[in-house]
Amino acid sequence: MRDLDRLILEDGEADTAALAAYEATRRDAVRRGLAAGGAVIGAALVPTLLSVRNAFAAADGDAAIVASAIRLENTAVAAYAAAVKSGLLSPSARRAAALFGSQEAQHAAALTAALKGMGGTPPAGTESKLLAKLSGLRSQRQVLEFAVELETMAVAAYHDAARKLRDLRLLQTGAQIMANEGQHLVVLRQALGKDPVPNAFETGKA
Repeated sequence: MRDLDRLILEDGEADTAALAAYEATRRDAVRRGLAAGGAVIGAALVPTLLSVRNAFAAADGDAAIVASAIRLENTAVAAYAAAVKSGLLSPSARRAAALFGSQEAQHAAALTAALKGMGGTPPAGTESKLLAKLSGLRSQRQVLEFAVELETMAVAAYHDAARKLRDLRLLQTGAQIMANEGQHLVVLRQALGKDPVPNAFETGKA
């Protein structure tokens, strides 16, 4: 396992290429009944992850897109909090999860302020079906694999949203959040011994 403390301190570009084979890999995982990196996680998460992303992509109009993003960020905050409390993580991995959760909370706060500025009501809920999967994880590697799946889906969702957002300030905020999610993904993939940045460009589609 790579030293996450060291990885967090290093500057890293977003792992935008991690999504290049996302949907193809997930479909293949479903067919094989296996995860890309662990037999317990991938197949079980695929339907929920894709349903979350599809719901995000289906949102129409800036307010609806931001509301979907807030719900996603709330889910990420809860997921990292659960990971920290799981007792499965090493001290360095626990610190990384705490840091990432704090950054997800900052994303949620920025998006909440933006939605309120548009006269909208921020959602308070999370994607409970996705979070329920955490209870079945039994090792640090499985927790990190879960986080990779979550971050991968988040980057894909923000990529989808970028094609629809009309307000330039929201587009900028979404791009900044997407880049930070990609940075999380780089650290997580490196910690799992995977290629952090295999490709130069990303569309979010296989």
